[in-house]
Amino acid sequence: MFKLKPILFYFLLFFTVSCSSNKLSASWEFIDIYEGEIRNTDTLKTKTNNSRYGTGILTFNQNKTFSSMGNSGTYQLEKNLLKMKYNGDEKVTLMKISKVSKDNLLLFSMAGSPKTWFYKKVKERENKK
Repeated sequence: MFKLKPILFYFLLFFTVSCSSNKLSASWEFIDIYEGEIRNTDTLKTKTNNSRYGTGILTFNQNKTFSSMGNSGTYQLEKNLLKMKYNGDEKVTLMKISKVSKDNLLLFSMAGSPKTWFYKKVKERENKK
């Protein structure tokens, strides 16, 4: 029984990271940026993009790659931290995942002045033929 505990621990750790990764794997429409850290989408005043920052789609793939506005790179998840590395860039962009659900994504930028980036999941069109 003692040898099963470490195996169970690693299985649960892998399962937790895998589930977070599966929730993140999607295309997300940028909605707006808010000051400070926001952890709940109910506190947001707007649910459509009317941001002065413009529009864009951020896509996370299951193979740990991402694309955003013509740029791409790789990402890693460590608990609730998202490490994004753009192709051709030495720096790693570190974001805290404040919330990821079936419809919304809140990423908290800890660099510079702290801001929360709000995204809504892009709905895939159903083929009605």
